[in-house]
Amino acid sequence: MAVMKFLIVPLVLIAFTFHLCESFELERKDFESEKSLMQLYKRWSSHHRISRNANEMHKRFKVFKDNAKYVFKKNHMGRSLKLQLNQFADMSDDEFSSIHGSNITYYKNLHAKNGRVGGFMYEHANDIPSSIDWRKKGAVNAIKNQGRCGSCWAFAAVAAVESIHQIKTNELVSLSEQEVVDCDYRDSGCLGGFYNSAFEFMMENGGITVEDNYPYYEGDGYCRRRGGYNERVTIDGYENVPRNNEHALMKAVAHQPVAVAIASSGSDFRFYGQGMFTEQDFCGYNIDHTVVVVGYGTDEEDGDYWIIRNQYGTQWGMNGYMKMQRGARNPQGVCGMAIQPAYPVKH
Repeated sequence: MAVMKFLIVPLVLIAFTFHLCESFELERKDFESEKSLMQLYKRWSSHHRISRNANEMHKRFKVFKDNAKYVFKKNHMGRSLKLQLNQFADMSDDEFSSIHGSNITYYKNLHAKNGRVGGFMYEHANDIPSSIDWRKKGAVNAIKNQGRCGSCWAFAAVAAVESIHQIKTNELVSLSEQEVVDCDYRDSGCLGGFYNSAFEFMMENGGITVEDNYPYYEGDGYCRRRGGYNERVTIDGYENVPRNNEHALMKAVAHQPVAVAIASSGSDFRFYGQGMFTEQDFCGYNIDHTVVVVGYGTDEEDGDYWIIRNQYGTQWGMNGYMKMQRGARNPQGVCGMAIQPAYPVKH
C-alpha cells in the first residue's frame, strides 16, 4: 500500500505476562463509614479523571458504594480472578448496557439470510500449535476505546481485518471504525450492529480506509468517503466458525484472530481486572458485546485459556485484555463466545 502508517505495538501489550495498568486499590478501612466511602468515591473520580458535579455525585454515590463493596468481596474469595474499580464504577447496570451494549442477536438474525458467508476453511487443519499469541507476531494493534457508543461490532470487525491484513501482507495499519459506524447502513452505528454485516460492507465498498483519513469520534455521523484507493484495505470474504465448538475456534485462532459475540453487562465482566475469567463468573444475561480472540494457551495454575482483546481502553482488564477459560462445560463457551465466531478472508 502506498501510504500506510505502521503501528508499533507496545511491548507491554505483546508480552504474555499480563500486567494491570496503574490500579486503584481498595482497603478495608475504605468501607468503615459513609464518610470514608465518599472519600473513596472522590479518590476514584480523581484517579480516573472523571468530573461529576456535587449533585450528580450524590445521585451516583449509592451505585458506586454497591459496586465497590461487590469488587472488594469478590477479590477476597481466594481466586486468581481479581476485579477493579475501573472507569465504569459509578454506572448502574442499565446505564452501562445502554451506553456500551449492542443488540448483537437482533442484528445477527436481521441479516442472517442476506450474507455471503463462506464455509470453514480450517475444518481439516492439522498440527495446531498448543499456544499462540498474535500480539507477539505483530498482528494486533494497540488497544482502542469505543467510548460512549455501542460500536463494539465495528471495532471487532475492524480489528479482525487489521490482523488478517498484517498476516497476509506484513503491514500492520490502523483502520477506520468510524467509516463502518457511519457508512454501514445495514447496522445502526452507536445503537448496535454485527461484525458479519460489517464484513459485507467492506466487501461491497472497496474495503475500508485508514484511521487517519476517518478518525473515530464516539458518535454517529454522515458517511463521507475519504482517501484514495491505495489507502484502503480490502477483504475477499468472511466465514463463520462452526457453532458451539471451541475446538473449531481453536483451529481458526491458530491461523488468525477471530471476532466473537459475548454477554458482557454483568459486574464480573465489567469490572474485570486480572486472572482467569471462568464460567462461574457473571457475564450477563444477553449477547450484547463483541470482542476479538487474539490467541490461546495454557496456564499451570488456571488451565486452558483464550486471550480476549476488548475495546474499553487500557484501564479495563490487563491493559485492555482478558484471560478467559477455554474448554467450558457449556458448549457455548464462557459468556457465549463460541455461539457464532467469525473471521474475514483475505487471499
